[in-house]
Amino acid sequence: MKHMIVIILVLLVAVSALVRARSRRSTTTSRSPTRATKDFVGETSWLGFGFDGRWFVNADRPVTVGIALGWHVLDEETSETIVFDAGALSGHQHRYLNSFPIMLTGHYYFGDKDRLWVFVGGGAGTYCIIQRFEVGVFAFEETNWHFGIYPEFGVQVPLQHDADLFVSARYNYAFEAGESLNGQAQDYSYWG
Repeated sequence: MKHMIVIILVLLVAVSALVRARSRRSTTTSRSPTRATKDFVGETSWLGFGFDGRWFVNADRPVTVGIALGWHVLDEETSETIVFDAGALSGHQHRYLNSFPIMLTGHYYFGDKDRLWVFVGGGAGTYCIIQRFEVGVFAFEETNWHFGIYPEFGVQVPLQHDADLFVSARYNYAFEAGESLNGQAQDYSYWG
């Protein structure tokens, strides 16, 4: 029961932070687009959340396997011209990129588990990418499923009562699939 209360409190705090970040348009880096993704949405974003579950394979080895799920949002308001197959469009625009990763993960830990663990690892799986473009009263949206991977490195600091603090950097990369709003297959990448 205590675990359920903690999970509910964490979700409430995450939703509250998401709402506050959305209303303030925070520019602190949490997810930063790279490569072709930056051509569509160039701003960093705090929007979204994730869940990582990791389980040790063997008590004698510092290796985990797990699952990572998330909802990552990149958005931008701009007036720059965007080019489509049928022409170009200018005006005040809202651009959104919603990424939903579903990944199987593996990590290796270095150091002393009672002090500070450094870890490296990654994940492989699928990303559902929803690209949305709004201008005036018109909205265009494209949804595609992509095979993807991410490498990750970070540190894990033990706290009290079997809780740990994770700080990590993850490079999400979704390979080309389907068509983007410009009519071409596109890959997506961003730091998280």
